[in-house]
Amino acid sequence: MSIDLRAELQKRILILDGAMGTMLQQEGLGRGECPELFNLTHPHIVEAIHSAYIEAGCDIIQTNTFGANRFKLSEYGLEDKVEEINSRAVQIARKAAGDRALVALSAGPTGKLFKPFGDVEFDDLFEAFSAQFRAADKAGADLISIETMTDIAELRAAVIAALSTTRLPVLAHLTFEPDGRTLMGTDPVNAVLILEALGVTAVGANCSGGAVQLLPIIEQMARTTSLFISVEPNAGMPTLVGEETVFPETPEEMARHALALREAGANIIGGCCGTTPQHIKAISEALQGLKPVSRKPEPIWAFCSRTRCLVISDDTYPAFIGERINPT
Repeated sequence: MSIDLRAELQKRILILDGAMGTMLQQEGLGRGECPELFNLTHPHIVEAIHSAYIEAGCDIIQTNTFGANRFKLSEYGLEDKVEEINSRAVQIARKAAGDRALVALSAGPTGKLFKPFGDVEFDDLFEAFSAQFRAADKAGADLISIETMTDIAELRAAVIAALSTTRLPVLAHLTFEPDGRTLMGTDPVNAVLILEALGVTAVGANCSGGAVQLLPIIEQMARTTSLFISVEPNAGMPTLVGEETVFPETPEEMARHALALREAGANIIGGCCGTTPQHIKAISEALQGLKPVSRKPEPIWAFCSRTRCLVISDDTYPAFIGERINPT
């Protein structure tokens, strides 16, 4: 689809789609099955889900490739099908979208930890994500949506892979715990400063405990950066009813939350776990015709680690950077 993403984001709120896994489960995806394999075995189901989201008002649909990296696919013995699965997923989404929506390659975490906590290094993840992104770019994706990251180091590897192997715009999402930090301890301000320096098109959050939990996260991000903000909340905090996971928020409730997220500074709004085309339709209708909130945050100069940032200003001289060693 021929569209200037940045120009559109300056004019209006763009609508992302909702959950893919929720919809695949309704269409027969069994427990323990590989969702991404549906691109090869049941392409008509995946296409129908994309079409339903487009009919609901989506401007951007995300491919069925959340776990289509070699590490995740190896759990199903499919590590040799990275290019095939990602390419086919883009083709399916492209067919459904036509000229009505943009196609974003969805990329989730590998499930791996960096050494010394795990067994991978930067190059391992860079290569894994690069294989996904090259396949998507070749197949005709319009942008890349990196989602549900808990480790800023892994997200950094994914972003660098995307920007090094393609010229596609990148949306970078983290998921946050109730304490306002990611599982690995990164707060929203630190995350935004790192991602802004890398050169992503939009930064944001998804999944987590729903829109109520993500609202203050988005507010912090919007106060910190002039980047576009993207958000995909769950349909509320899930509960277990018998053996079924239930997401409690109705489409009407999510539509009200979408208005609050837009007011907080979000430019791209969609849904994550538990959301359906009905939720996205309500969000789309609620945001119809609304323009983005104007934001002009002051530039911040800072040095960032995973869990802390040292802001440099006239009040911080001299600034001590690195370890302070006790000579005794």
